[in-house]
Amino acid sequence: MFDFSGLINAILRKKSDDPVGDLKSATLWVQELPLADVHRAHIEIVRALSSLNENKKMPLKERIRVCMYLNEKAKELQDKLCRDYLAASNDSNAAERAYLPTILAFWDEMAVAYQICIRNFAQDPIAKLWPTMHILTARALYHYAMQAKWAHLRYMPVEGAVWRNLHRLYLFAEREKFEKTAVKLFPDSLTETSCLGEYLQPLMLDLANPESLQPLQINLVDHWLDTWAKSITLEQQFRPHRQLYAVNLGDTKPGRGLRRNMLGEKYRYWGVGLLVVTIEKAIEQLKNGELPARLGLGEDCRLPHCLDLIELVERRWSKKNVQRKHERTANVKVVHVVQGLHDIITQLKPGAKIKRKPKGEMVGYQVMGYTVGGTPIDMNTQGNEELFQPALEQWIMENESVSGYGVTFNPAGQNGLRIGTLIGLKPESTRHFLIGVVRRINKNPASKTYVGIQTLCQTPIPVELHNLSGNPSSPYTEAVYLLEMPQAQIPRSLLLAHDDFEPGRLLQLKAQGKTYTIRLQQALDEADDYSRVSFDVLARHH
Repeated sequence: MFDFSGLINAILRKKSDDPVGDLKSATLWVQELPLADVHRAHIEIVRALSSLNENKKMPLKERIRVCMYLNEKAKELQDKLCRDYLAASNDSNAAERAYLPTILAFWDEMAVAYQICIRNFAQDPIAKLWPTMHILTARALYHYAMQAKWAHLRYMPVEGAVWRNLHRLYLFAEREKFEKTAVKLFPDSLTETSCLGEYLQPLMLDLANPESLQPLQINLVDHWLDTWAKSITLEQQFRPHRQLYAVNLGDTKPGRGLRRNMLGEKYRYWGVGLLVVTIEKAIEQLKNGELPARLGLGEDCRLPHCLDLIELVERRWSKKNVQRKHERTANVKVVHVVQGLHDIITQLKPGAKIKRKPKGEMVGYQVMGYTVGGTPIDMNTQGNEELFQPALEQWIMENESVSGYGVTFNPAGQNGLRIGTLIGLKPESTRHFLIGVVRRINKNPASKTYVGIQTLCQTPIPVELHNLSGNPSSPYTEAVYLLEMPQAQIPRSLLLAHDDFEPGRLLQLKAQGKTYTIRLQQALDEADDYSRVSFDVLARHH
């Protein structure tokens, strides 16, 4: 196993000789970096930043020059490590996973480096250095915003110190009256930004509820905010009919929905009227056939899922139809859990795993010709096998509603859990086997991980999907029929392997001695291992 803690200690260990005592030595030192090994080179840069931040004697002018130089030289390395790490996010054994401590350490050390420059200037202003303050502050805001973003990417809480530093840096920019000054963040930046834009970006990303988004989606929303955040202005005057959000610059918390008790000189307020207009214009252009890349939405913006995401965050930011439809009630109990379509199908197969009931009892009902929830039982059977084997995971249900569950578990060994993961679960002391999908993840290194699960079906049925060859011996694939849940507004659907889904495909569905011809329709949910799809029944065969 890779020693993360050892790498962090190595990164932050101060070297006996300082390679970046001034700009000249820093320039010569960078030329000697092992650039063929990007990760190794970046580790050395992080070490140099740590050394720079510990050097209390360096003159401010030289500190600023070294700080900006290292940042510009390290930017490409950091970008590459971030891309490679995220590309390997689904593979827990990938070598790129070892990049994480270096990535996080760079965001931290770089932000501290700029903050030291700003603090030293505030304590002893030097007129000649004043023109650099707006870019230093914007870069400091950017690097603290990256710390918040990377916490979201890992479903971790953003530390209060990150929000405090963001608030203080923006307040400094505001007091010095350059919060709206346009600036190119880096020499190769294609567009201009400002301290206001860099501050609003992490606030709005947090309000997009990133705990319910996939890492790629979080990356997309953050990219869109490079432009969209420019549509927002912070106000010092309380205008409840025009504003939706507020933030306390003296607090250690992010922005929140506006309430009438949010009054005071440290509060700043904003609405999203112009932002919504900007987003709705983009939505209209996409629906009229415009390419996402031409709208600056990024190469990873692929329709139709990208359009769905844009509409989702627009609803969240404008607070349209975002209230929970079904209230959760506390109901603490143990639940047995499996993850992924393959394990769910294994647990659904009939046989010893089905819990026995007294002879002759038939518990069930008919849906689309299937018997759901019951089988004839032999009175003499002594077995009392559970649907799930004891070796499977045990989580704790904290609350439930008509449409879902809130559960917690010990995060050890659960790094692979993602938004969209398919979950099979059985509450203890019940016969019910439920299927759901992970919609929200909140991790906390000091406590258990909280997961929000949307229920897809309370009575799943294993089925076979055959090609229309008419040959009974032809290969078939296993799938799961999910009954409709009217109370939760969940339509009937099929769970099948992702590679087996093709819109419009004709198949024979077989289960419980019955056969149907069906046509696959659109995908309702998709992940690496499964697609949940709607379908039409074309014929029933006897």
